[in-house]
Amino acid sequence: MKLSPSTISRRAILATAATTSLMASAACSRSTAGDSAGGKALQMFVNMGADTPQAAAMNKIVASYQQETGQAIQVTAVSTGFENQMKVRLASKDIPDLFSTHGWSLLRYSSFLERLTDRSWAADVNPQLDSSMRDANGDIYAFPGETNVAGVLYSQKALAAAGVDAAQLTSWEAFGTAADALLAAGITPISCSGKDQGPAGHIADHLAIDTFTDEQLQAMKDGTFQADAYDEVLTRVAQWRDGRWFNPDYASASQDDMAHALADGTAGFAFLGTSLLSQALTYAPAAALGFCPLPPTHGTEPYLVGGEGNLAFGVSKTSTQKEAALAFLDHLAKPENAAALAESTGSAPGLSSVQVDFGSLASSYEAYVTPGKVPVKPYFDRVYLPNGAWDTVVATTDSVISGQGSVEDAVTQMQRQYETLYGQQ
Repeated sequence: MKLSPSTISRRAILATAATTSLMASAACSRSTAGDSAGGKALQMFVNMGADTPQAAAMNKIVASYQQETGQAIQVTAVSTGFENQMKVRLASKDIPDLFSTHGWSLLRYSSFLERLTDRSWAADVNPQLDSSMRDANGDIYAFPGETNVAGVLYSQKALAAAGVDAAQLTSWEAFGTAADALLAAGITPISCSGKDQGPAGHIADHLAIDTFTDEQLQAMKDGTFQADAYDEVLTRVAQWRDGRWFNPDYASASQDDMAHALADGTAGFAFLGTSLLSQALTYAPAAALGFCPLPPTHGTEPYLVGGEGNLAFGVSKTSTQKEAALAFLDHLAKPENAAALAESTGSAPGLSSVQVDFGSLASSYEAYVTPGKVPVKPYFDRVYLPNGAWDTVVATTDSVISGQGSVEDAVTQMQRQYETLYGQQ
């Protein structure tokens, strides 16, 4: 998949139009945008797809809030191009009253956001989010609707057919043996989407955080791109491609197709957040799905990736309706709403005071998350790449999976973009 700016723009516009229409039906169920009992409609800009469980949960919360308070909320949602659109809105000072911080509440958006440390729920934020969401003073700038974790997602139906035990995937050698067994059983080892902007990049992102050594990670922070380490990441991806582990329809497959493949057991693994499992369960509620830690590359033990997820929302410090926006954020933090948000994405709650029904994913959480013994590492791009590098992570990984580019060319492209963006900081 190679997206030109015009392609990205068209997709973003289409996604925006479709999703806005869907969510506006809930947002305007009592009053049209622009009027409410409390004044103008709140403008909320969120990063989620129209047909996702997350959108359904948010629609329900917004509708009930309007019914209860009379405060209109105009929700605009996009699943593609959110970051670019948010940059434009910030630069033009067209900042919505509330917006998704999608993992960047501290590093990218805190200077634009109202400090939320004194809100009644702030003391209950999951301590696992402190490193990614609190600054040196302990201040926080977004409400976390989830504590995001990601690992190797799997279909138990597929693994059982190939005789694979997910609990034994503690090395890349074991993972390779499992992938070959799935292939021999006529099952796609790894499902990924080349159509949607993101899944390919998540593979590189999840691998990189444990492929780079501590010294290489520090060098990345200091502005020196570590080409050898990035080459090692993409070389592993190329080996997976050469082993025919990816779905043959990778180029045309969507993220929705990935969810279906896990739901019906035609694919064994995927590398994405647990929201993909929630999406799969909407198609096959009885499907046996789960996740396990990623095998280590240079680390000493399997690990998960996680932190602030997509369901985090902040209030603009320049909002003319700040109190109304803060009141809605407090509404999101109510236990029943906070639980609904976390359950919609199959994640742990963002507040330690909230109880979540993990459903069929409970065994994975109980094995790898709740005991707190499996290390949770940050998303590589959020800590070690300059702002704006994500699209290149996706494009370069995509070029390797699709075979349109070599590992060497992809690393060179990634290094060039890293150095350009780092120099602009």
